[in-house]
Amino acid sequence: MPRPSLKDQRSQEILDAYLTCVARFGLDGATQERIAEEAGVKRPLLRHYLGNKDEMIAALAEYTLEGFAASLESLRQALPDRATPTDLVDALFAENSGTDPRLMLAYQALVTVVPDRPELRQDLMDSLSAFFDVVEDVLKRAAPNAPDASTRAVAQGISAIFVSMDALSPLEPPKVWRAELKLAASLLASTLEAEL
Repeated sequence: MPRPSLKDQRSQEILDAYLTCVARFGLDGATQERIAEEAGVKRPLLRHYLGNKDEMIAALAEYTLEGFAASLESLRQALPDRATPTDLVDALFAENSGTDPRLMLAYQALVTVVPDRPELRQDLMDSLSAFFDVVEDVLKRAAPNAPDASTRAVAQGISAIFVSMDALSPLEPPKVWRAELKLAASLLASTLEAEL
């Protein structure tokens, strides 16, 4: 079995450092100096491993979306086939859910540059749609008699609440807010459970 490429490993380390810098400082504030320092490499190596600024942003987008896809797969596996809306909310808002808040912050940063980089739009939308589809699918299976409009509205609400939880992480909000956001999602979910 061949050894993993050192370039691939180093690229992943630099992308992880880039993700951290974007989460802390935003896309514009994630300077090459900061990324290099976070990755523990010299600045010229960034170009060697990731390319120019445009290539770096494309690589960050791919890295972020791969992280979302992995988190989404973990969510799918965590939910039983007959998951209830409550099971969904519990999985999304679990303390050890495995969701990296840096992903949401990087996602938001990438969304802000779509007007200047329209090539990112479709992949970002596809990723968000995939998450929304998982939430909606669980709700539809759990409450098949609920009107589609209600199911979609609850799916949108739960998704928005979940996304806002990570979006607020740089503020280091009180822990009780996480519990309150989970309760808000649970209250929305209960509107469909009443249809059972």
